[in-house]
Order: sequence, then structure tokens, then C-alpha cells
Amino acid sequence: MMQPLTRRTMNSFLRKALLGATAFALVAVTVPAGQVAWAQQAGQLGRIAAIVNEAPITQADVEGRLQLAIVSSGLPDTPETRQRLLPQVIRILTDEALQIQEARDRKLSVTEDELNKSLEEMAERNRMTLQQLQGALGQAGVPWFTMRQQMLAQIAWGKVVQRVVRQQVNIPDSEVSAYIERIRANAGKPEYQVAEIFLAVDNPANEQEVRNLADRLVDQIGKGANFAAVAQQFSQSAGAATGGDLGWIQQGQLEDSLDRALQQLHSGQFSMPIRGAGGYHILWLRDQRAVAAGDPKNIQVSLGQFVVPAPADPNQQGALLEAVKKLGDEVKGCDALQQAASSIPGAQVFTQPLSRLGDIPEQIATLVAGLGVGNATQPLVTDKGTMLLMVCDRVVPEGSLPPPDQVRSALFQERMDLQQRRYLRDLRRQATIETRL
Repeated sequence: MMQPLTRRTMNSFLRKALLGATAFALVAVTVPAGQVAWAQQAGQLGRIAAIVNEAPITQADVEGRLQLAIVSSGLPDTPETRQRLLPQVIRILTDEALQIQEARDRKLSVTEDELNKSLEEMAERNRMTLQQLQGALGQAGVPWFTMRQQMLAQIAWGKVVQRVVRQQVNIPDSEVSAYIERIRANAGKPEYQVAEIFLAVDNPANEQEVRNLADRLVDQIGKGANFAAVAQQFSQSAGAATGGDLGWIQQGQLEDSLDRALQQLHSGQFSMPIRGAGGYHILWLRDQRAVAAGDPKNIQVSLGQFVVPAPADPNQQGALLEAVKKLGDEVKGCDALQQAASSIPGAQVFTQPLSRLGDIPEQIATLVAGLGVGNATQPLVTDKGTMLLMVCDRVVPEGSLPPPDQVRSALFQERMDLQQRRYLRDLRRQATIETRL
């Protein structure tokens, strides 16, 4: 049986588990007594706080989001904190309303089943039932509608990004090769494991407001607020969902002002707000090391082999080849490959243990070296029948050159982040937004 959550453990859970929150419709909500007094000072909870393209954001929406931000980030719950956070909270709620509206305009709907499934998965990741998650939020003073609407916006925007932004992003082989060559050329130079909080400045009139929030967040992080939780609540980059994690960054990879700031930090330190091209960045240097370009042949891979014997009738080979190709395109992961074996008569799957690429026959090593984990090759016709190869696992030794698929994935995510921020910025510029607080 799950032990009752104390305020301390509950807040710790929320800092790890909860992201941003949004609201899109008028709702009635009951808030704890501690928040009622503050809400009454600003007006009734049903009061309109902002209008986004004729859709209202209510005081209740703002209250729920403020409480989530304070509880999960560890910021002090004072009237001053709430007043300082208010502009950013309204900005986040506005963005999330725009995201939901854009999904609706593109006929991209979020079903109740999708919403409930995502909430259940969040609860399961934290070893809770959906009811226990709802109870934990209630104890922390966070209305359940806040969590549901946050998840609704997240799913809806994800569908927009996949439908629109993903089609605009392409990473050519030449860019992947250039990145790997840069790693080789930088061998011996420092690289940094970095997390960031990014606050955009889309309108020069908001410059001081954004800077003030950045200063406030730095102050609270210095007093012990959790950096990752603060990033989850306030950062406007795609990495916010993972606590602002940027992974390993090489010297010279970021814009000049950020690169100079990184070089002045020691592991474990965070920066003061840094003005970049698009807004303010707060950097946290988690660790650093020297770039080392090792031998790619030392990378280890575990391979799955999907084999179908040659058909008795040679005329059926073409149909078999097409069926195996279709399976390889659709199935992701070696477990799924194993389960799919039953769909083609006679098919078998063999899994090989981790082996160095240098110890695998060169022809096979060439085929799988740039293959992502869980992805299959095109069908191969061999003397054993028609075969697919799939990378089940990959272990990259410390300091080795990353495989091309890993580089492509990193570049793709970076480009996607930039494109979706531009997309949201354009939606904001085209929208009719009225703030009443």
C-alpha cells in the first residue's frame, strides 16, 4: 500500500513529474484557503484574466497555473512571488491557448482516451494510480483541471508539430558528416554538459519584464530552488520538458555570448541571465570533459536478425520481399520484431549479444553503423532466405565519435526546437490578445 504523501515528498514528486499547465475554457474550481485570500484581492475566480482570439483565460486558470509553478519549482509562496510570476504565467497560458486553437483549426483533435492514457502513463511513471495522482495534486493545492488542460495542450501541440513543423526539417548527410568532423577536429578541447532556462523576448517592450523574471529565477535557484523544476515550469525551449537538458555542448557550438559564459563557469555552477539573440538564457554547467575522438569500431551493437526461408515457389519471392519490407518499415524495436514474426509463415528472429563493430563482418557493420536503435535495414536476400537486420541496442564508449544516427537525431531535435518556437511566435503575432490583469 502506498504510504501517505507528506508535503515535502509530495512537492518533490511534483517537481519531478509535472510540466507546464494551461487552460482553455471557463471552469469552476475550488482552491485551498491559503490561495483564496490572494485570489479575492485580484477579483473573483471567474473573472476574465485575458482573452486570446475571443477565448477566455479566467482568474481560476491563472491561480491553478501559479500554484503548480510555485509547488513544483520550490519558489516561496508569497504575494510578492505570485505578483512577479503573474506576467510569465499569463504568457504561458496564452501560448498554450494558441497551441490548442491551432490544433483545432487544423482539424487535429485530442480524444478523451488519448488524454486519459497520457495522464495514466504519467501516474505510472511515478508509481501512482490516476486517482493517487489527482489526490497528490489536490493536497498541493493544484486543481485537477490544470493538469488535464496542460496535458491537452501538450498533446495538441505535439500533433501540430508532427503535422507541420516536422515536414519542414531535414538534416542532410553533409551536415551530419560536418558535425562529426568538427568533433574530430576539436579533440582535446572542452565540452560541457549543460541545462538551460530560456525566456524569449519577442517584443522589445517586454525586455525589462523578461529580464526581471530571469533575475528572480536566478535568485531563487541560488536559494535552493530546483533548476530542472524551474526550467520545466518557465523555460520556453523544447528541452523544458526534460528540465532544460541540452546534453553535451562543444566549445563554439552556442552563440558567442553563451559560449563565453560557459567557459567562465565551473561544474555545478549556474550563470546570471545572459542576453542572447532571442531572449535571456540561464545556463547550468552540470559537468565538463575534454572531447576525445575514439575509434568508431569500438562501438558495440546488439543485432536482431529476422529471417524468412526462401519460398518453395520462386514466383512468390517478389511478394515475400514486399511483405518483409513492409514489416521492416512499420516495426520499431526488437521486441516488436519478435512479435511480428508470427505474421509471416516460417519467420524466425535471432538476437545476437553486444559485439564490437570492428568484430562484425565489414559488409554487415557498414549496413548497421548508421542505423538507429530499433530500426531495420532494407530486406537482404541471402542463401538462408530473406533477412532483416535491426539494431536492438548500442553502447558508445566514453569519448568515441557518436554514430551518424545519433548526430542526426541531435541536429533534428535542435532544428525542430527552433522551428516550433518560430511557429509559435508567428501565431502570437497574428493573434488578438487582450490582458486584463
